[in-house]
Formats: sequence, structure tokens, C-alpha cells
Amino acid sequence: MAEKNLEKIEADGQLLAIVVRGSLKKPGYNFVSPVEFPLQLGVSIRKKGDSVKPHRHLPFKEMHDLAAQEILYIESGQIEVSLFHDKKKYKIVRLRDGDMILLNCGHEVRFLKDTKMVEVKQGPYRGRDVEKEYF
Repeated sequence: MAEKNLEKIEADGQLLAIVVRGSLKKPGYNFVSPVEFPLQLGVSIRKKGDSVKPHRHLPFKEMHDLAAQEILYIESGQIEVSLFHDKKKYKIVRLRDGDMILLNCGHEVRFLKDTKMVEVKQGPYRGRDVEKEYF
């Protein structure tokens, strides 16, 4: 990802997170996640009059041991996301209006301003006791 508005954060060969800044302006489809990731993150920058043919996405027949990932999109406000590798804080990323991050690791979120944030993660929801491991 040579685009200055995209940042891959890695540790020991593991992709921990992908940051997409709101200033991304590259026209067309910009899919930034590796094809094997369970959450596929893309940003589409299209011109007026463009269209996508009517379609639907087909269900997966079977999934096993799928990595649990999450996308945070900052509509407004400001946060700091601490990324963890091997349960140790590895890096802190600051996100502002229009920024988003695809998380593939442990993380902590601090709200630096009043914030409207959209979260996307896999379902179905497994329940509080099963969904997270705190450290």
C-alpha cells in the first residue's frame, strides 16, 4: 500500500491493523484488506452517474476458526486506538473525522473528543462471556 492515506501496521509478520484516512481520494474501488481476511474493507470513490449492477452476496456454506475482526469508522470526533501484539501494547493510532481502521488484533479505545463512531464486526453475537478476552 503505497498510498499515503493507507497504513498497514505489522508486528512479527502479522498484519495488526489497516488505517484508512478520510483524506483518501484515489478514484475507483479501493479494497485494502487482504483477500483472506474475513472482513473485506473497501472505499469506493466514484463519479456522479456511475452505478453498480443489481446484485446480492451469496451466503458462505461453512466457516471454521475465522479470525474475529472489527472495523471502526469515525464519523465525527477523535479517538486513540492502542494496538496490542502478544497482549502487549504495540502502537497507538489516532483517528479523526472520516478515518477508519480494520482491527486484526487486541485493542483499546480512548475517546479524546465527543465522538460518533460506527463499529462493524462479524456476527452472530456470541454473548458477553464468549465474545471477548480482557487483558
